[in-house]
Amino acid sequence: MQHHPDKAETGDDRLPQAPAVVVQKSEAAMRVYYQRMVEEATDYALLLLDVDGNILNWNPGAAKIKGYAEEEIMGRNFSIFYQASDIADGLPQRLISEAARAGKASHEGWRVKRDGTKFWGSIVITALHDTDNAIIGFSKITRDLTERRNAEENLQRYAAELQLQNERLYHSEQRYHRMIAEVEDYAIILLDSNGLIQNWNKGAENIKGYAENEIIGKSFRAFYLPEDREKQLPEHLLEQARLHNKANHEGWRLRKNGTRFWGSVVITALHDDAGSVVGFSKVTRDLTHKKEAEDLILQKNKQLEDYAHAASHDLQEPLRKILLFSDLLQRNMGNRAAAETYLQKINNSTERMSHLIKAVLEYSQTPVSDNLKAFVDLNDVIRNIEVDFELLLEERNGRILRDRLPVIFAIPIQMHQLFTNLISNAIKFCDGTPQIDIRVQQIDDIDSAKLVHIRVTDNGTGFKQEHADKIFRMFHRLHDKKHGTGIGLALCKRIVENHRGKITAISEPGKGTSFDILLPLE
Repeated sequence: MQHHPDKAETGDDRLPQAPAVVVQKSEAAMRVYYQRMVEEATDYALLLLDVDGNILNWNPGAAKIKGYAEEEIMGRNFSIFYQASDIADGLPQRLISEAARAGKASHEGWRVKRDGTKFWGSIVITALHDTDNAIIGFSKITRDLTERRNAEENLQRYAAELQLQNERLYHSEQRYHRMIAEVEDYAIILLDSNGLIQNWNKGAENIKGYAENEIIGKSFRAFYLPEDREKQLPEHLLEQARLHNKANHEGWRLRKNGTRFWGSVVITALHDDAGSVVGFSKVTRDLTHKKEAEDLILQKNKQLEDYAHAASHDLQEPLRKILLFSDLLQRNMGNRAAAETYLQKINNSTERMSHLIKAVLEYSQTPVSDNLKAFVDLNDVIRNIEVDFELLLEERNGRILRDRLPVIFAIPIQMHQLFTNLISNAIKFCDGTPQIDIRVQQIDDIDSAKLVHIRVTDNGTGFKQEHADKIFRMFHRLHDKKHGTGIGLALCKRIVENHRGKITAISEPGKGTSFDILLPLE
């Protein structure tokens, strides 16, 4: 009998506690667990090889993936699954040699089925040792990842990951146990019918952080986030495995130290001879780096999409001026003085568009980083925007009033976009004569960073203060849907945050809006 401290003794309220006394499984019972785990795993080829790579056993998963019946393959060398070019290159023998030398060997590549067709196999070969640490053979686990391989090639070959499940065990209890115990890249756990942990391998300790004596007998719910435990996700997964023999899931899990990892989990139900569920095998793979890479791709794609919308928006004003003055030039060809004025206006707008386009291309082709930053005179930024909006301001008798603004270390094109969108909104959502005030409130040292506080105030239609957060959301428009794309202020927020700053808004219907912007000077 083994005593496990309860919550009152340990003070640990993070882990669901097992009963105070856990009855140890007999050797015969553990053998049944291991045997069932191997026999019922059909998604993986689990092989036992002798020291020369000859096949000693064959599970249903191997028959399913490779196409050979057990009587056709026993005693043959595992190199039969490799392409002729790989055999000629000595790949099978190198993998065996690497596993013997380093303890394990991993590989992905094309393999050959009995009918000659190919599949993309992900394999791990692990050296097995006797009590004197001499190599007595190898375990070989193969996963058919052909569908994933094809999908990932279409997605620029991102996140080619293995999800090995239900490790191949040996016919003897000692070899089964060594096979599981020596695999380090996968957490392979045996659960009883209630989800209590019965065994613990090196991979489980590496991934989850618990030593074997800390976790045996406790519920596997310990690895789930509090919100997932509240939703009874662990219980739902066991029930799904109980009903459908298998349950798959990916999500954030907890390590012993409280940090999170992205776990890919397969739970397989294990049955006795009568077909009753007697426990579960649980195989977990840490795919945190894959998840982070996918999230980064989504973030970058979203940023590029947002920026493309914003860049198109910024180019509208110079283009509008070119079209207008081209039309005026056509109608006043006989008036030389007017024609020269219109040509100069067209040239100015063309140069402005050229500058913006070049900046857009430079920005889109280079990752956003401090390497893009330069000293930017915000007074020059506002002067350029006044030129862009010259016609609109003249048509509406609008004006921009401003303090002497500072020089800051920032990405020039983004500063142009920031103030362009704020001024554009001020003009667009004003029913009368637009007036925009740009004032330096103060320059402060906050957390050892020198920040400038700039307030941009307009006399537009304004909005209810309760909507202050909504206006910075992508495609969220509080006013007439005919005005704007709903991305301008969302881009402003992203630009400010990209510079480690902050932007907020204060407004009242009919009384205009003030945008408070905090930006680092350096």
